[in-house]
Amino acid sequence: MKEFVAGRVWLVEHPVRFAGGSLHTRMTILRLDDERLLLHSPVPIDDELRASILRLGDVEAIVAPSNCHHLFIADAQRAFPNVPTYAVDGLSTKRPDLALAPFPEDAWARELAHVRIGNRIMHEQVVLHRASRTVVAVDLVEHMTDETPGTDRMMRFWMKLFGMWNKARPAPEYRLFTRDRSAAREGIATILAWDFDRMVIAHGEPFERDAKAALREAWAFVAS
Repeated sequence: MKEFVAGRVWLVEHPVRFAGGSLHTRMTILRLDDERLLLHSPVPIDDELRASILRLGDVEAIVAPSNCHHLFIADAQRAFPNVPTYAVDGLSTKRPDLALAPFPEDAWARELAHVRIGNRIMHEQVVLHRASRTVVAVDLVEHMTDETPGTDRMMRFWMKLFGMWNKARPAPEYRLFTRDRSAAREGIATILAWDFDRMVIAHGEPFERDAKAALREAWAFVAS
């Protein structure tokens, strides 16, 4: 577990395989003003990690933010039974085996903002944690570089093929399948209007500064 913003945001990475390659995915732990925690895009939670999380505070909710980031939701639910799981729209159809509730529109409104970004293939609920001025996303931007741990030769091949190696770019599914560019522009404009400078993502290097500039450049393909 790595502290990303002192006393407010922590990150936990876990290796996964995708498209024949290896990379890391990332869970974000957000501390609310009452010191309760939100687990965003969980990774597997063993007894040691569970104890580390509980030392930070009680878990208020599990967040399944994307229709493509759900593999370890059941692990989090087993680790924290009776804690509600809030999911992006459509995930309950894809994962009827999971107990999921719709992402609440007004929960934690003073502390969080959120907006849906995506298309029929990939979509996610992007969250702003106001207190830490941090945007929390999964595939909104991917940012794998020569310094990124956990990426093997095959994953580097795919990232270079899509022009994403050493460049901050949306997941290929966003670039290939976003047909309603007007809606995408509106969603990105909503995020850019938020007060933030940091951004956590699921794959690659998170942004500790200048996150707005990185997001604006990454999604320039919907600007016109």
